[in-house]
Amino acid sequence: MTGCKTIPIIQHGHIVLRDGLTKIERDKIYQVLQRMAIIYGEKTFLRRFEERMSDAEIARLYAWSRDQELLQQSGGMRTELTESEFRDHVRSERLYGPTNRRMFLLFARDTLELIGRIGIFGIDWNRRDAEMGVVIGERAYQNRGYGRDATSTLLHHLFTTSSLNLIYLYTFAENVRAQHSFAAVGFRATETGPRFTPEVGEFEGVRMEITRQEFLEREFARAENKKQ
Repeated sequence: MTGCKTIPIIQHGHIVLRDGLTKIERDKIYQVLQRMAIIYGEKTFLRRFEERMSDAEIARLYAWSRDQELLQQSGGMRTELTESEFRDHVRSERLYGPTNRRMFLLFARDTLELIGRIGIFGIDWNRRDAEMGVVIGERAYQNRGYGRDATSTLLHHLFTTSSLNLIYLYTFAENVRAQHSFAAVGFRATETGPRFTPEVGEFEGVRMEITRQEFLEREFARAENKKQ
């Protein structure tokens, strides 16, 4: 699509193309976008990491991966790669990365801006469970319900399109705000105690989880309430 005069965007679940494209260019863009695995929520939409990323999107991921304050909140490890090395790593991992995870770019629907990432990893298809992680990298979008919406959107997708029966996550014990946010989606705290990860070391963590039945029952109750 090099040389295209406009940029395709997505608004409210529909593909929108600005003026300036030839019919052939327009048809090609529609074909590409319609094949993209995009999951829509009320405030956010999610796009699989496997879809091709732009240099600008990778640059934003790189900035988050070097943001020490953000990494301390999310429990991540600062990358020591250069931006060029990071770009090559992301594009290689997109095609040949681990198969026991599902990762997504997280966009705000009102601005179409890339604001974070979300996904599951450590998928165990025998136990039918996986661990979830979510990061809102753009500070202007933090604490505004985007992470909560993305979490609910991904849970709905997972519990209605896969055999997974339980999703769990960990937060720092002192991160009460995150715990309240996850609880609002239906997660419940199941244990608190010492936890160790290579990225953080040992810390006091809270494990939270939600089952397929719990989530779908909440969804049904919400739908019924909207009818009243």
